[in-house]
Amino acid sequence: MKPPVDIEALMEEWSKDCAIDETEPGRELAKIPTLHSKYLRIMTHHNLKVKKIMGDYHRLRKIKWEYYNGDLNNPEDLAHYNLEPNPKKILRADIPTYLDSDTELNDILLKKLLHEEIVNFCGSVLKELNNRTWQLKTFIDWEKFTSGG
Repeated sequence: MKPPVDIEALMEEWSKDCAIDETEPGRELAKIPTLHSKYLRIMTHHNLKVKKIMGDYHRLRKIKWEYYNGDLNNPEDLAHYNLEPNPKKILRADIPTYLDSDTELNDILLKKLLHEEIVNFCGSVLKELNNRTWQLKTFIDWEKFTSGG
């Protein structure tokens, strides 16, 4: 199974997976490890994506810093990175402003945020699954109590 990248699809999948069949609490207990494995795998996949994206971000940020600083002005290098010659002389103190507003850098950060949100969502799902054993035990105890057992 390829881990979902779309948070909406992941939330929809959890909506289906979180349903508990109250007529078969034993079967629901048996499903917990499978669900835990599934969401842990998704979380790990996206954690690794965040790390790779941050590596890409830092590499591009260095290139952009050299570009805005005026150190990257060789026509071959500019063509290699798909950059136009920078006609402005930017003060070193102003470079962070240019980096913070750079479209390519911000696109990378948005991808990172998407994957971080998926990681956070999976973390919440895993916490819920860790509590599910206790919830099902409580449900079974309640059923025994109400049936006089």
